[in-house]
Amino acid sequence: MALQDGVRSYKQIKALNEHLFDEALADLDVPVRGELAFTQDDPLIRNGDDYADLFKLGAQSSAALPPTLKESTP
Repeated sequence: MALQDGVRSYKQIKALNEHLFDEALADLDVPVRGELAFTQDDPLIRNGDDYADLFKLGAQSSAALPPTLKESTP
């Protein structure tokens, strides 16, 4: 970019670099076009009660399992 702009001195290259760096940082804060908003409503997201039932079932199944050798050895 420096050669393309005809910049040859260290001072000019440093200023150009700082300018490009500042632009890159500013671009990080700009939302991407077409970016979807975060939503909790989607056909793939189930009702909270469904997840509660799933966790409850998992906890019950886990509690019903016998301890492994690693868990029973002090």
